[in-house]
Amino acid sequence: MPRVAINKKKYLQTDLREWMKGRMDTLGKNQAYMGEKLSMSQQSFGKRLRNGNFNNVQLYVIFKELEATDEKILQLMKL
Repeated sequence: MPRVAINKKKYLQTDLREWMKGRMDTLGKNQAYMGEKLSMSQQSFGKRLRNGNFNNVQLYVIFKELEATDEKILQLMKL
Protein backbone atom coordinates (compact mmCIF):
# COMPACT_ATOMS: atom_id res chain seq x y z
CA MET A 1 0.00 0.00 0.00
CA PRO A 2 1.44 3.42 -0.89
CA ARG A 3 2.28 5.86 1.85
CA VAL A 4 -0.15 8.69 2.40
CA ALA A 5 1.28 12.23 2.41
CA ILE A 6 -0.72 13.09 5.55
CA ASN A 7 1.39 10.70 7.63
CA LYS A 8 4.73 11.57 6.03
CA LYS A 9 6.33 12.82 9.28
CA LYS A 10 5.32 9.61 11.06
CA TYR A 11 6.80 7.50 8.27
CA LEU A 12 10.04 9.51 8.31
CA GLN A 13 10.37 8.95 12.08
CA THR A 14 9.72 5.23 11.65
CA ASP A 15 12.24 4.96 8.79
CA LEU A 16 14.89 6.79 10.84
CA ARG A 17 14.28 4.60 13.89
CA GLU A 18 14.46 1.35 11.91
CA TRP A 19 17.59 2.45 10.05
CA MET A 20 19.28 3.45 13.32
CA LYS A 21 18.44 0.12 14.96
CA GLY A 22 19.77 -1.79 11.96
CA ARG A 23 23.00 0.19 11.75
CA MET A 24 23.61 -0.03 15.49
CA ASP A 25 23.22 -3.81 15.26
CA THR A 26 25.45 -4.05 12.18
CA LEU A 27 28.21 -1.92 13.74
CA GLY A 28 27.90 -3.51 17.19
CA LYS A 29 26.94 -0.25 18.91
CA ASN A 30 24.33 -0.26 21.65
CA GLN A 31 22.04 2.36 23.16
CA ALA A 32 24.44 3.01 26.04
CA TYR A 33 27.25 3.79 23.57
CA MET A 34 25.06 6.10 21.50
CA GLY A 35 23.73 7.79 24.62
CA GLU A 36 27.30 8.45 25.77
CA LYS A 37 28.19 9.99 22.40
CA LEU A 38 25.12 12.25 22.65
CA SER A 39 25.84 13.14 26.30
CA MET A 40 22.69 11.49 27.64
CA SER A 41 21.78 8.32 29.47
CA GLN A 42 20.88 5.06 27.77
CA GLN A 43 17.29 5.50 28.97
CA SER A 44 17.06 8.98 27.42
CA PHE A 45 18.48 7.73 24.15
CA GLY A 46 16.04 4.80 24.11
CA LYS A 47 13.09 7.12 24.68
CA ARG A 48 14.22 9.49 21.93
CA LEU A 49 14.80 6.53 19.62
CA ARG A 50 11.25 5.26 20.18
CA ASN A 51 9.82 8.73 19.50
CA GLY A 52 12.24 9.61 16.69
CA ASN A 53 12.84 12.93 18.43
CA PHE A 54 16.39 14.20 17.80
CA ASN A 55 17.62 17.73 17.13
CA ASN A 56 19.98 18.65 14.29
CA VAL A 57 23.15 18.48 16.40
CA GLN A 58 22.19 15.03 17.69
CA LEU A 59 21.37 13.83 14.17
CA TYR A 60 24.82 14.98 13.02
CA VAL A 61 26.48 12.87 15.72
CA ILE A 62 24.20 9.90 15.02
CA PHE A 63 24.89 9.95 11.27
CA LYS A 64 28.62 10.27 11.91
CA GLU A 65 28.72 7.42 14.44
CA LEU A 66 26.54 5.15 12.30
CA GLU A 67 28.55 5.94 9.16
CA ALA A 68 25.62 7.20 7.09
CA THR A 69 26.19 7.92 3.43
CA ASP A 70 25.10 11.22 1.91
CA GLU A 71 22.41 9.41 -0.07
CA LYS A 72 21.02 7.74 3.05
CA ILE A 73 20.95 11.04 4.95
CA LEU A 74 19.01 12.69 2.14
CA GLN A 75 16.61 9.76 1.95
CA LEU A 76 15.95 9.82 5.70
CA MET A 77 15.59 13.61 6.00
CA LYS A 78 13.69 14.44 2.81
CA LEU A 79 10.35 16.13 3.53
